[in-house]
Amino acid sequence: KQDDGPKVNDPRLLPDEFLQRTAKVVYILEKKHSRAATGFIKLLADRNSELFKRCAMFSPVDHRVPRVYVPLADCPPDFVTKPEAYSQMLFICRIVDWKEDSNFASGQLCKSLGQAGEIEPESEGILTEYGVDFSDFSPEVLECLPQNLPWVISPGELAKRRDLR
Repeated sequence: KQDDGPKVNDPRLLPDEFLQRTAKVVYILEKKHSRAATGFIKLLADRNSELFKRCAMFSPVDHRVPRVYVPLADCPPDFVTKPEAYSQMLFICRIVDWKEDSNFASGQLCKSLGQAGEIEPESEGILTEYGVDFSDFSPEVLECLPQNLPWVISPGELAKRRDLR
């Protein structure tokens, strides 16, 4: 702001460097995130609340993803009586909704992966979060592979390659 210059009341007359561009999201055309996350379930802290009787809390491993309320119907049958048995069990949760007036999203448990720290459940969780298809190959794809197994790389071909074994 310069005191000696003319005062401008119309923002359209100001140079772009003095304007702060703003916008409002009115519609989401395409959701990029799979809205799936890997994490743990636990009981809510307030045991006397009405929400405690209906929902559990899903805490994602990735802290960029919000915590999610999941229905107790999606949880294992003995979760309410023995929550400590599931404290190290990985689950996949998909975010379904997030109301404006709520601190937590709403979601549904999709799958129990297994114990945290094991290779298979951790790998499956990461692949699911990023939307990677890790299902078995179709018969058409398998037909393209060499059928006379076991096959070996010829010594001439092996000499041309860099050995990373």
